[in-house]
Amino acid sequence: MTPPQGSVDSAVNPVVTYRQVLASRNVPQLLLAASLSRLAHGMLLFVIVLYALAEFDSASVAGMCGFFLTLPGFLISPVAGAVLDRFGALRAVALDTAASGLIIGAIAVFSLADRLVPVILYVLLALFSLTSPLTDGGIRTLFPQFVPDSAYDRANALDLSTYSVIEVGGPLVAGTLFAALGANPTLITVAAMYGLAGLSLALLRTGAPTGAGTAATAAGAVSADAGADAAGPRPHLLRSAWEGVVYLLRNATLRGLAVSYSLFQVSYGMLVLIVPVAIARWGSGGDASSRWVGVVWAVAGLCGGMGALVAGKLVRAGVERRYLVGATALAAVAIFPLSALGSLVALTVGLAAFGLMEGTVNVSLLSLRQRRTDPGWLGRIMTVSISVNLIGFPIGTAAGGFLVGATSPQKALAVAAVLTVASALCARLFVPKEA
Repeated sequence: MTPPQGSVDSAVNPVVTYRQVLASRNVPQLLLAASLSRLAHGMLLFVIVLYALAEFDSASVAGMCGFFLTLPGFLISPVAGAVLDRFGALRAVALDTAASGLIIGAIAVFSLADRLVPVILYVLLALFSLTSPLTDGGIRTLFPQFVPDSAYDRANALDLSTYSVIEVGGPLVAGTLFAALGANPTLITVAAMYGLAGLSLALLRTGAPTGAGTAATAAGAVSADAGADAAGPRPHLLRSAWEGVVYLLRNATLRGLAVSYSLFQVSYGMLVLIVPVAIARWGSGGDASSRWVGVVWAVAGLCGGMGALVAGKLVRAGVERRYLVGATALAAVAIFPLSALGSLVALTVGLAAFGLMEGTVNVSLLSLRQRRTDPGWLGRIMTVSISVNLIGFPIGTAAGGFLVGATSPQKALAVAAVLTVASALCARLFVPKEA
């Protein structure tokens, strides 16, 4: 059997620099499209939370907004994965950006008309969530097609560092616009960002990839379609989606990552609600509070980008699991006691440390998932795995809103830290050392 082209490249040139990854075909264009879409989504999450806290004066409503913003998409992700494999990632991402822009625009219209009650907001956020897996999985499906296997870690680090830069800019822009202009202009800005993300996809050059390292994943995807055509009509979309779920359940690595990272995301979802409430109680309220939320999360995002870039140089095949477990355990310490000392400075330092560890966790997880997934299944597995891994986030936002409203930020942070420790233990116990 002839080894994949990516393996040959890895043996000949085991060290691939960040500059070489950025010079790969379509990588800069894809990073631009991903950045615009993620900036819009990063702004949306904080705008919706701030809007609910300001308009309805309820941490529980804000938590439910985060719940509906994410859960429906996670539930439908198997179908989204089948759509990616069937119709192509580019078309799927374009569909999502168009739908997202329209729905966020509708939220702004209802708000301007003073008709945006919680039920309508929940429904619109749920509709928005339904297409979100197309971009989440589509971007991650396209990246491996443009770089060799030996460059996965650095490509993932670039992707995650770009995402972390968005985590810096998103909260800052959202908090500043929300404080200066109000919720509705900020929502309109988010809708426009999704429109620009869709237009930026036109910069991608279609056709056969020219990079020597793209053959493995591209060939795997092509062979999957070729095999289906040779065997007869392609299976029903729902059957393809179910096959993706079954693949994940039978893969020990993907199962272990799903359990571990979903717990990690429960903690992260809780932080999204705990942080603005803690800032309001430990600092000043009003517009200053909104700005501080943006600043604190911007610091965390900046540190996350730095952590991802460092992890991209340290993490390699065979040691991903070790870094995953260690970084998750240290993230728990960053949440509690460091973030829970009762001051804005301690909270900022704690979230900065959490961001550093999160970058390492994400690089390790992505590299494990890509290396231990058959290329022909990558579209379905990326969307299914991403959504299963992130299923804890909406649970965390709902739980975080309830806990911080009923108790105190310190107690809520302690619960988040315990869940993070459980995540590290699950990664150690359930993710196998080798595929």
